[in-house]
Amino acid sequence: MTMGATYVYAIIPTGDRLVLDVAGVGKAGSDHDTVYCVPGRDVAALVSASSLEDYRGLDRRESAIHLVAHQRVVEAAMREFPVLPVKFGTVLPGEEWVSRLLAQGESLFRTTLDRFAGLTQMEVVILWNLDQVFKEIGQEETIVSLKGAISGRPPKETESERVALGRMVQASLERRRTALRDRLLPPLQKVAVDLVINPIMDDSMVANVALLVDKERQGELDQRLASLDQEHDGQLLFRCVGPLPPYSFGTVEIQLPSFEAVDEARQQLGLGEAATPGEIKRAYRRLAGQSHPDRRPDEADAEARMTELTLAYQLLSVYAEGQALAGRLHSRKGENIEPAACCFDRQAVEQTLLVSVRRQEVAV
Repeated sequence: MTMGATYVYAIIPTGDRLVLDVAGVGKAGSDHDTVYCVPGRDVAALVSASSLEDYRGLDRRESAIHLVAHQRVVEAAMREFPVLPVKFGTVLPGEEWVSRLLAQGESLFRTTLDRFAGLTQMEVVILWNLDQVFKEIGQEETIVSLKGAISGRPPKETESERVALGRMVQASLERRRTALRDRLLPPLQKVAVDLVINPIMDDSMVANVALLVDKERQGELDQRLASLDQEHDGQLLFRCVGPLPPYSFGTVEIQLPSFEAVDEARQQLGLGEAATPGEIKRAYRRLAGQSHPDRRPDEADAEARMTELTLAYQLLSVYAEGQALAGRLHSRKGENIEPAACCFDRQAVEQTLLVSVRRQEVAV
């Protein structure tokens, strides 16, 4: 299987060619659903052929079907190997690019896999009795007072007061959730190596967290949850799912940069056809110093200009790192490429992979 788009699921620590007994993102029974390994030196990528080159334009139902298949493959692999999941929807042009990915990211992948050795992700969702919470909020003095002022008056006459009441209720709900979450999470953090707070999906949730836990301490996590349940006299519902791959703590992101985007960023920083990482940084600092909103308070677009410069600098920094790694890869093959300077011509851009391992963070 060497031709066409290749879907990438995960990185695993093996140099063997394997075929997994699990269906991939393609149609069941087709060539596209066979999941196999593309091996590097001591890590491999789990892949399958892909009938799609881009998963971003799918409707919600189609996307959910492929996401379930993606997770099924990663979690099946986890039963046999430590896994480093790759972001859902990652497609490369073919196996040659997968081999390039493994060679370029080998050190990063190996280091990250070692960091997660013996650890697993557990998802904990804590729910409360929303009807009871709203009942308690409805008894707060300020809310009782405002409801009394509204009562018996025409809806049109009290529209602004009803909006204010709704905001007061929501604010009280958030205060209660935050206070409760701040009491619940510390006991869980004590048995976890790391914790990521996931988005609250609806008002019934108190907390939605991912815990990175030593596999030997999973039983201790269960005990903490049981203790918290008892402490709150069954008024809260604790749901724990796992073990899972470390999706929230380290997911591989792979990009094929757009020449147009890189070229525009190069022009914004006033760079030539090639530049070292140091030259990129110096160009950004020079222009940022000239364009900073504090130095141009009378210019309405100063802040937008600063944002554009920063985004251009971030893109070129990641691009330079990716090309430097690619340069070292090609140099091992005997090509005379200087990795210190990166080139911005179309051929160079279109032959570069941007590889990173990202942690999921949610502001609270």
